[in-house]
Amino acid sequence: MDLQSLIEAKTLFGWPIEAADEMVALKQLTNTDAIKLSDWRERDREIRASLPPLPEDAKKALDQAVDEIVGGDRYDDEAAKLLLRRLTAINHPAPDNAGLRKDLVELAELLKTYPKHHLAIQQRRQRIIRWLREEDDRDPVTMLPWSFIARFRTVDDPELGPVPQPVMAARKRALEQATAEQIADAQAMGGQRVDSLPVSADLTLYALTRFPKLLIEADTDDPEAAELPQPIRDLWNNPATQRALRRETANGWPPEYE
Repeated sequence: MDLQSLIEAKTLFGWPIEAADEMVALKQLTNTDAIKLSDWRERDREIRASLPPLPEDAKKALDQAVDEIVGGDRYDDEAAKLLLRRLTAINHPAPDNAGLRKDLVELAELLKTYPKHHLAIQQRRQRIIRWLREEDDRDPVTMLPWSFIARFRTVDDPELGPVPQPVMAARKRALEQATAEQIADAQAMGGQRVDSLPVSADLTLYALTRFPKLLIEADTDDPEAAELPQPIRDLWNNPATQRALRRETANGWPPEYE
């Protein structure tokens, strides 16, 4: 079926146009905060459950139509754009949290490739980050909510100031600070205890902080050494340094907390 036939069709691969348009509208309403992400997901599931599954040949034809619009000379055509939104809605259910995190990674790459679109891409990233934080899903290791563990993403050190934490160090702190009820809930879901977590995070923190602390704690009887603490603290607290430290400790953190 050619593009013009798809544009004029009352059904797309066996799905009524009305269903595709409702799915398009649900996404737009969620993107503007008119409805919650959970409402989008629930209604999207209801719509799909009421429709026949797409056979593999229909999925291939759908992908071909999308490629033809994106790569062809009708990309700026309003009717073709509407068709593209419909086809995308049919082919992409409301995303689960794993899908949202995949989107965050892809958007981070787009920021590098298309810096002139920084504002629009960053707005989309911030919206997804907010959705994920509102979801409050759980860390598969401790089974504590990520939002609780993220309270320890950065911890104040009395000598240095803010110290971004590796994810394992934050998990340990979260388990140490959690209430008995939180621990019971987490362990009931198979979460690990603090004493079963590896010590690698402690070594990472030691490596990050040992040298600046050594300079701060240098012999105060040495006049030159006595001048070091404040410049070291200033450097440590510099926003560029903090960003570098967060990048260094980002491994294992969900993208919304990196």
